[in-house]
Amino acid sequence: MTHEKKIENGTPLKSKHILLVDDDAWIRDAMSICLSCEGCRVTTAASAQQGLAALHQGGIDILICDFQLPDGDGLDLLQEAKHIAPHLPMILITAFGSRQLYAKAADIGVDIFIDKPFNSQTIEHAIARLLEDPPKRPS
Repeated sequence: MTHEKKIENGTPLKSKHILLVDDDAWIRDAMSICLSCEGCRVTTAASAQQGLAALHQGGIDILICDFQLPDGDGLDLLQEAKHIAPHLPMILITAFGSRQLYAKAADIGVDIFIDKPFNSQTIEHAIARLLEDPPKRPS
């Protein structure tokens, strides 16, 4: 008998494909293992360019992106992601949170902000919130 982790509305995490973009290999590896253990399919990228390539391949359900990337800031990637997939839920993680950053990210369409340091439960809870109450996007 298999057990599939479900959130309150019954949506299985197993069916979700998450793109995780962070230049920190430890964060990518740790979060990939954690999310995979919850049944998610995880694609990782170490740069904005790698993240864009993954987005262009399609099939991403949630984008988790760090703010500081080696080839630009995460907001540029998130802005481009909105053009590629307008309804894509987005989570921004950062160690450099400020009121200005959050306002700019909200204008782009970021749904959830997570400050570093964080733990796996923080990410899981954020994903669950997005799945339970998907963001309303203009058509």
